[in-house]
Amino acid sequence: MRDENNITYLVEIMYYDTHNTEVITLTTEDLNWSMNQYQRNRRPFEWEKLDWKREGDPRELADERDME
Repeated sequence: MRDENNITYLVEIMYYDTHNTEVITLTTEDLNWSMNQYQRNRRPFEWEKLDWKREGDPRELADERDME
């Protein structure tokens, strides 16, 4: 069942202790709440929203930041 309020996000996570990063895709109605839940029982990290799209949008999510 599709929920019209869902948005799919591309999120970069950077762990404080190692500065290692990972990128995840997450579909949710509330990104802040979901990231708080995601952080439970994990090492401390900060996160950044890289891209997003509404439910049903066929495009691919992409990191559009300039990496130079």
